[in-house]
Amino acid sequence: MVTDDAGRVVEVPLTAERVISQNDNRLTLPLLELGVPLVGSSGRVDAEGKPYLRVVPDLLGIDFDTADFEFIGTYNDLDYETIAALDPDLIITMLEEQVEKLSVIAPTLVIDPNLYPVRDGMRVLAEATGHLDAYEALSGAYNRKLETVRPFFEEAGDVSVSVTFSFPAGDSVYVYNDLGALTVALGDLGLNLPEIAADMDGRSMAISPERWQDIDADFVINFYGTTPQDGPVQVRAGLDKFLPGWCDFLHACRNDQYVFFPYASFGYSFGALGLNLDLLTTHIAGRAFTPIGQAQ
Repeated sequence: MVTDDAGRVVEVPLTAERVISQNDNRLTLPLLELGVPLVGSSGRVDAEGKPYLRVVPDLLGIDFDTADFEFIGTYNDLDYETIAALDPDLIITMLEEQVEKLSVIAPTLVIDPNLYPVRDGMRVLAEATGHLDAYEALSGAYNRKLETVRPFFEEAGDVSVSVTFSFPAGDSVYVYNDLGALTVALGDLGLNLPEIAADMDGRSMAISPERWQDIDADFVINFYGTTPQDGPVQVRAGLDKFLPGWCDFLHACRNDQYVFFPYASFGYSFGALGLNLDLLTTHIAGRAFTPIGQAQ
């Protein structure tokens, strides 16, 4: 008997063998990493109408072309007939409003990983699916890697890092205090978010050009995608549209401390956590930098 995030008590298999996942990045990715046998997953649909998985191919090398599970629609528009035909023994969704239809097909749990830091959310999923051994192995490997690199950051001193997200269209920029594996890794390494992120309500906030300097820090991290249309060059061009001369207004950019991380670094998995330890070590602990309080 499992109590889910909607407060429902649901009887589920001790070890699920045919699982449906309603969200690719937040559910399918961690479930696959835990070794949970999926028979179906939601995904996204590109401009040509082809379904794809977000982040999963980047971290695990799995997409619908190579997966042994089926596309069941998008996360908020599921194909219930396809799900029923796959004969699942457990369905996991983030959306409570889907439970009524899904629970007719199989036991359905509402688990919202956004409510948990990555490691805690991974444990919730492992307990629900009977894969605690895999969780313990993954957690132990991450902890060993963390203990190896953390001393490098202690030598760097008090470092602030701003986490932002912008788009090639240049229509908006967001600052985050919670963005999956990246912000967890920042905290594990003792790196600090800027005041604007620490004080905000919610996980993210849109920034206007007038408040642009509020995101400044020793380092600013922005994201790029995995297609030629949303690479680092295109995202940087979008910033030029958002605020011409934007780089001149940020200490981090003027001092070459404005960096781009791949989209996969905010994935919800131990693999994403480990990726961030590598990226942060390379970009911060592995170099000399100018602290934001010092002269330009």
